[in-house]
Amino acid sequence: MKFPPRYECTFVLNQAAASALIESAASRFDAPTTSDVCDLYYDVQQWQRPTKPKSIDKEIRRVRRIDHAWDVFLEQQRRDKQTTKLRRTVAASSELKRLEFDEIDSSWEGKWFHKNIVKQGLQRSLQIQFDRLAFEADSIEGSLRMTIDRNIHCRAFSDLANPTQTPSTPLPMHLVRMKYFVSLPAIFKSLIYEFALLPHPTSMYRECVLRRPVDQCAAMHHSLSNPEPIATESAAENEVATCQFG
Repeated sequence: MKFPPRYECTFVLNQAAASALIESAASRFDAPTTSDVCDLYYDVQQWQRPTKPKSIDKEIRRVRRIDHAWDVFLEQQRRDKQTTKLRRTVAASSELKRLEFDEIDSSWEGKWFHKNIVKQGLQRSLQIQFDRLAFEADSIEGSLRMTIDRNIHCRAFSDLANPTQTPSTPLPMHLVRMKYFVSLPAIFKSLIYEFALLPHPTSMYRECVLRRPVDQCAAMHHSLSNPEPIATESAAENEVATCQFG
């Protein structure tokens, strides 16, 4: 399934600000839904740090599992300056074995995902797990959604079978996303003005890649036993977050 492009404003908050935002949103939206999300990202095998951090998550491919369900989502997400495009297919966990081989089954619904992985030589690289709180509502211009991601942890895929060798790295941040289809809804404007929120162009995947403990083992070809540190790089100063306030 391909979803229509939608606008997205991203904000990074600390725990106190996120708690206040949740309390305020609870008075404006219906009761939120909660879920435990686990994403497994695919990246090139001969991984190299991009010279521009914003290119890290311009196009991502992942397998998403929600609430430990048997069925998972094969997802491809593309970002431009203002919108995101999502393609998603549901697959049973037992079918993920297909992704480990080069032969593509043309009858499988996830063949498009498998084809991209094989064509670009992608490998499982990084697992990100987090708790998601989602507020949803309907408007004249379409549905809108605000998600607040907390308790974010990253782990290199290189040895998930032995977590003691690849301890997860916590991200001390709360990631808030406001998603809509046309113009910024009044309900989002009120929250932005109430808490003086400033859009921050980032994603969990980008933050994990840019953090040294994960970055040292994010690439499948980089050994965890290699003591040589990989230099970190701050987000590009010239990158500008855009968000419609009209």
